[in-house]
Amino acid sequence: MKIQKNFTTGILFGICGVLLLFVITGTTKSEMVNLKPNYEFHDLKTTQGIIFNNITGEIKYEKIREESLDLKEYYSIDLNHSGSFTQY
Repeated sequence: MKIQKNFTTGILFGICGVLLLFVITGTTKSEMVNLKPNYEFHDLKTTQGIIFNNITGEIKYEKIREESLDLKEYYSIDLNHSGSFTQY
């Protein structure tokens, strides 16, 4: 009877120890990885683009093309639109 009691006590202590280990290692946070890129690029649609350094806040203007983009877009506007839509 004493052997069975020691065995059961050992198993319970083992299970509690493993659970405690999981709790301790699961709650400690490792160093967070910075997923934000160090640099951002923004196209100005002209001959230049902006390069922004997220760490230092430095902004650079760099020439990225010889001619600016043609940003003209043409839309037709129906001034007599009744509010109903027709799908073509």
